[in-house]
Amino acid sequence: MLDQLVENLKSATVSEHTDKPLDKTIVSLLTDFVQHLKTDITARPKFEEDDVILFEDDKISIWFCRFHPGTKIPPHNHNMTAIIGVYAGTEGNALYKKDKDERLTCYQINNVHAGEVLCIAPDAIHGVTCLSEHPSEAIHVYLGAITRVERNLYDLEHGAVLPFTEENYDNLSKTLN
Repeated sequence: MLDQLVENLKSATVSEHTDKPLDKTIVSLLTDFVQHLKTDITARPKFEEDDVILFEDDKISIWFCRFHPGTKIPPHNHNMTAIIGVYAGTEGNALYKKDKDERLTCYQINNVHAGEVLCIAPDAIHGVTCLSEHPSEAIHVYLGAITRVERNLYDLEHGAVLPFTEENYDNLSKTLN
């Protein structure tokens, strides 16, 4: 089932004959997938790692992402549209905006439950928290090559903007008690 989703997502990026924008097509494909996996636990993909790149080219990146209970991912940007389809648990997605002094302020929180999809604009800054008692599992789709674009992490505690590196990501990610 996951292999078919990946193929459908890849095909959507090259299709010239579509009646709706690419992000809407991706949302539709992801919604069908996560709705099915929400109830059919046996069909859920099994991964040992928490972050797995399923596919990436210049047009689309497809990832499996698992966040453990209480994990808090720092605010960051993608610099491209991101579409998140959750099929297990709940991801809390906090959206931030910069104030006149370039400090971040959370202005909206979207709790994305199993079976739901969230679309995030290319210029958005967001942070993620696993809100469920068990890990959240989701497919994250980015409309571009996410591993090849410069991105930022935001250290709210110190008011710093850092390059998005694995080291900075690990240092800023937290487990809530």
